[in-house]
Amino acid sequence: MVPASLNAFSGPTAFRRVLAAEAISNLGSMLSRLAIPWFATLSLQATPFQMGWLVVADVAAGAAGALWLGGWVDRQPARRVMLVTDFVRALLLGSLAALAAAGWLQWWMLALAAAMSGLCGMGFELARSAWMARSSDPAALASRNAALSATGSLVEALAFAAGGWLYQGLGAVAALAADGLSYLGSAWCLRRVNEAAPSPAAVPVADGTTRSRTGWRGLSDLRTGFSTLWGHPALRGLAVIEALTALAMSLAGTSYMIYVSRDLGLAPGPLGMVFALGGLGAVAGAALAPWLGRRWGAGRAMTIGLAAMALGAACVPGATGTGWGALVMLALHQCVGDAGHTLRHVHDATWRQTAAPPDRLARVDASLRSISQWVTLAGALGGGLAATWWGARSALAVSAGVLGLAAAFSTWWCRRPLPADQL
Repeated sequence: MVPASLNAFSGPTAFRRVLAAEAISNLGSMLSRLAIPWFATLSLQATPFQMGWLVVADVAAGAAGALWLGGWVDRQPARRVMLVTDFVRALLLGSLAALAAAGWLQWWMLALAAAMSGLCGMGFELARSAWMARSSDPAALASRNAALSATGSLVEALAFAAGGWLYQGLGAVAALAADGLSYLGSAWCLRRVNEAAPSPAAVPVADGTTRSRTGWRGLSDLRTGFSTLWGHPALRGLAVIEALTALAMSLAGTSYMIYVSRDLGLAPGPLGMVFALGGLGAVAGAALAPWLGRRWGAGRAMTIGLAAMALGAACVPGATGTGWGALVMLALHQCVGDAGHTLRHVHDATWRQTAAPPDRLARVDASLRSISQWVTLAGALGGGLAATWWGARSALAVSAGVLGLAAAFSTWWCRRPLPADQL
């Protein structure tokens, strides 16, 4: 049992190092999140369908990886997995920066890099969630998840505030190189994080004894993850919310940058400042999440977050022109929508870490993430086609409607007579 005194803000050195790794890694990730789509949009003149394929490459690799990585992560020291994925992503982003500097970077290379990054990102997230569950008192999980979200959001605000001007002044090379270095910084922070290795599962051998098995188990892991998810009423409802949220965000992801950059004609600098406000909104959501969870329960707190996401998303297609009115609507989306997203994310993560059996946590987490990723894949393809046929603004309006549907489902779901510890 982890001591109850272990909390998000005064916990052991190991958790502070994980927080530092999160901050450094997120700084570079936010820069490349701007640089890659801007490079594809402005330098390669990517079409909405090609932008959709960038999302597809990322989420397809993550979804496929989730199906096979969950059981493996359950049986591995989480720190080792996080270190490996950090080093691979550092090499990947450094290569992209070199190709861009040489003028050789093409759209298909971005798609391939997105796929590799998605696979590594999935492995890192599964391992970090497992580390949190293994190293934390259950009562401290919500606060710790909120601390991680707040840290990431503050860094997001800094990166987005500077990222637009960085790309506008120095181009994609600097942003991609900074991202690669950030993963090395994350690995440096994690190098001294200590944790007890998970207990490997025992399997029978020919002489009647047992041996430890820590590698992949193929279809056995898949069945275990999905059967555990299906057998838990609260987790089944969470899977529906995950699917609807993923669909909405993927629909918006294929059209947002095209809408604000091409249709509205806003420059990268002002857009970067607007994006920075999302970090501040997310910090507010992280600050409210533990209190709302204690006051209303995790399920109802997620409903509030989903409603805020829907309201914020509706502001984007409501933005028109290139003046202050458009910037205000986009700023409202960042502040309100990102606050809701963080609020939902904190309780989503805490729910997974507490509801799933400890020895199956990564497999259940992977099953939920796989559902989310495959729905994102379908939404990215559908969003690219919808934006091509009907325009980016229409795709963004549909995205807001799907988020509203998720909030409505969550409201109904939380009224069902589930056990108190599942709400």
